Amino acid sequence: MRLRLSGLAARIYLAFLVTAVVPTLVAGLVGIHFSLEALRKETLQHLEREVGSRAQGMGRFFDQLASELLYLASSSALHDVAKALARGRQALEPQVRQRLERDYAAFARAYPHIYQVRLLGADGHEVVRVDRHESRLYTVPPQELQDKSDRYYVHEGLEHEAGQVYVSPLDLNFERGVAESPERPVIRFATPIVDAAGTKRGLLVINLHAAFVLEQIQELAGARSGVAYLFDRSGFYVSRSAEAAEPTSFRMQSVETLTPAIPREHLARIIQREKGTQLLEDDILAYAPIGPGQTLADRGDGAVGWALALSFPRKRLFEAVFNLYLLYGVLAVALVGTAIAGFLLSRRLLGPLELLSRETGEIAEGHFAHRIEIRGRDEIADLGRRFNAMATKLEQTYRALEDRRGELEREVQVRTAALEREQQERRELDRQMFQVEKMTTLGEIAMGLAHEIGNPLAGMKAVTQMLLEEAPSQRDREYLQRILAEVNRLSEFLHTFHGFSAPQDFQPVACRLAQVLDDVLLWTRKEARSRGVTIGFSSCAQGMPGAPGMPALWADPNRLKQVLLNLVINAIHAMPDGGRIEIGMCAGRANAGDLEGAVPRMRFCVRDTGVGIAGDVLPRIFDPFYTTRADGSGLGLAVVKKIAQQHGADITVESGAGRGTCFTLVWPIAPGEELESLRAAARQAACVELARHG
Repeated sequence: MRLRLSGLAARIYLAFLVTAVVPTLVAGLVGIHFSLEALRKETLQHLEREVGSRAQGMGRFFDQLASELLYLASSSALHDVAKALARGRQALEPQVRQRLERDYAAFARAYPHIYQVRLLGADGHEVVRVDRHESRLYTVPPQELQDKSDRYYVHEGLEHEAGQVYVSPLDLNFERGVAESPERPVIRFATPIVDAAGTKRGLLVINLHAAFVLEQIQELAGARSGVAYLFDRSGFYVSRSAEAAEPTSFRMQSVETLTPAIPREHLARIIQREKGTQLLEDDILAYAPIGPGQTLADRGDGAVGWALALSFPRKRLFEAVFNLYLLYGVLAVALVGTAIAGFLLSRRLLGPLELLSRETGEIAEGHFAHRIEIRGRDEIADLGRRFNAMATKLEQTYRALEDRRGELEREVQVRTAALEREQQERRELDRQMFQVEKMTTLGEIAMGLAHEIGNPLAGMKAVTQMLLEEAPSQRDREYLQRILAEVNRLSEFLHTFHGFSAPQDFQPVACRLAQVLDDVLLWTRKEARSRGVTIGFSSCAQGMPGAPGMPALWADPNRLKQVLLNLVINAIHAMPDGGRIEIGMCAGRANAGDLEGAVPRMRFCVRDTGVGIAGDVLPRIFDPFYTTRADGSGLGLAVVKKIAQQHGADITVESGAGRGTCFTLVWPIAPGEELESLRAAARQAACVELARHG
């Protein structure tokens, strides 16, 4: 195959080389440089954060120990000890000593790295001492207590004021004037103990096993495979290396021994508690101070002067460089291969693909009559034939969809307009009926109130008029005139309630609960949906083999509708965060007694998952004008109960705070309904329920 660099394929190929290969090579070289620089900065920053984080953790631990020490020093037992020490160590009572020993043992048990808690007198002699031997705590008997008056930390600790914390340098522990063997590194925390007059009577000391600190620097060294250092304020240090499995000594060494590896100016910055990172000749050095926490900053002597440092070979910084070069080499080879393959494919694919792209754009704009012609027998030619077949089908489908869409739009418009008119008419009619029924009930109640209040009010008026005629003074007559005016005003006010009372037609007929519910659901659907409430109607007999159908109820449909509307609306208001309302009619599970009476009755219920009704409110919910809602009238449930009573029905309620509410109505069945199947189903359900409960 002979390659020719001409035409559009050649231009695309050359443009590809200019815009892809050359910039990628340039970017690779620049990327290597900036990657190395970024790698160096990132490594130094990460190393500085790593050392700083470790130093902060150690500082927080020291501060916590200082806080615990001050807490121990503030105990009431130490105040008793301070009084006794003023009279001498022998004046310390045994029960006070035992209490201190228990407190110190509990403190040492909570901190595994604390191996010694002591109380020293002002003369440096130990008064109470608790030691840790391996994992066991040991209270030292009085005859074994030592005189520590020659130890430096006793004098330096007593120089502090009460409430201040003294922190010693890291050194070895001495017992009876001799360093312990094996060596035990220690850091001491101490605070003076004073009596009520403020006189120093002793020193409370806790010994921290410095192995905890050395473990930290050992972990720091192991994480980077380098050498970690702990410097104190006196210019001494201890180091741990990742290569040394076991340390040979715990003794501090002078920083002068480090000058061959670390320049003096960097050592001076470390001792002066500065923070930073440095690229040395062969190593990378990071250092950070172990800063005191809030307790030591406020109550320490400011002499907590430790610092951490970490060094590791600089050559490890550039171990990732080889991977960068390898990556760019692979990219370069891939670019060359892509350039060759792109040239070969462009000559074969570019023409037909451009044609397909152009005609696809025409199809996308809705010009379905466009077709393409690609000669050959390969996949591209087959793609052209499939494209033409697709365009033909799209054209046919589009025309059919356009025709059908027009028909559907016209049909939807007609049906939507009719449905909206019907819903609006039914909603308005129901609203008017509901308001009429509610206001009529309110009028009847108001008439009763007016009658009960009117008679005594008339008597009050007669007595007031009689007293007015016999009043001896102008002042009495003035007061009686005011009373008479108020009685007349109240009488006129009661007279206005007569307008709310009017006879209501009561025309019961056979009606189906489901039919009445259609209007109720239409009325309440919008409000329920806005509050996230779903409403469902179910029959307890549905799905039961041989169960009878729903019987018709003997009721005035409008009054029954008013009952359901009130109950459903109350249920919606009881679920501010959404929920579900279930309206059920228990045909197969009705009580046998309901069906056997002179007037057979049927049960149905309205159940919600709302907030429920509190026990102290439940007995009053059917009282007129009693409501717990700020916008309620207190007449809804009173109307429900009155309508139920007019129909010879009973209504009960089960509820509780947070358990939802269920209203159950036992309603007369319409005459002429077939009752035998209902009674048989009720008896069968009763037998099943009895067998279930034993």
